[in-house]
Amino acid sequence: MDDPEFIKSLAKGLAVIESFGADAPQMTLSRIASKVGLSPGSARRVLITLTKLGYVGYSEEDKRYHLAARTLQLGFTYLMTLPALNLLQPRLSELSDKLNESCSIMMLVDREVVCVARATARRLERDYMTVGTRFPAHSSSTGKLLLGAMSDEEFDKLYDGITTLPEVTAFTVRTVDALREQARTAYQRGWNVVDQETAIGMSSVAVPLTVKGRIRYGLSTSATLKYEGSEFVDRYLPELRHAAESMQKLLDARQ
Repeated sequence: MDDPEFIKSLAKGLAVIESFGADAPQMTLSRIASKVGLSPGSARRVLITLTKLGYVGYSEEDKRYHLAARTLQLGFTYLMTLPALNLLQPRLSELSDKLNESCSIMMLVDREVVCVARATARRLERDYMTVGTRFPAHSSSTGKLLLGAMSDEEFDKLYDGITTLPEVTAFTVRTVDALREQARTAYQRGWNVVDQETAIGMSSVAVPLTVKGRIRYGLSTSATLKYEGSEFVDRYLPELRHAAESMQKLLDARQ
């Protein structure tokens, strides 16, 4: 980065925070340095700073670093600025109760979709998804809908240099060209459904929510395969659309 206004030390700190995840909740100094692309000395200085600020913790017992509770504030502050969370959560809960299924509002971040609001079906003791959960956009009903809203230039830039997509399940679309066509179809149709592309035995259907005339979020519900093909869509899509209309009025009133 050649921009003289760019603060490299801040970028390193954020990269270290982002290196932690479900697959790496605790890491050694050498592992963090390797994952972020820093020298051990540089990574150590970043970690010392983050530890003193309360964003990272360190275990003397196993010599590993982990994220500390203060990092929650970073994401929580962002979520509090989203109309999807501030305005739409009550409507999302109503929809979940009506369908007796879990419902989500998700947004596109790079090549992934991130859950920004979630209402879990009351019948479930635990949920596989929470706010902050991420899925590859190419395997998600919302992801394809949001990708379809992109211009050709935006889509090409997002998937520049990529031809084959990661296989999430055996049903997941595997090529960027096929994804482009599926995304266009979803956008033109105004809704999208995926069958076992995110998880085996699960289908999901999504409809768009717009902000200032552009699709910003996807409202979706997912369910186990109790129904087939068009029956699944017919069962859930009308209520999703009705809820989306109600939510859209709230979003429009905020503008």
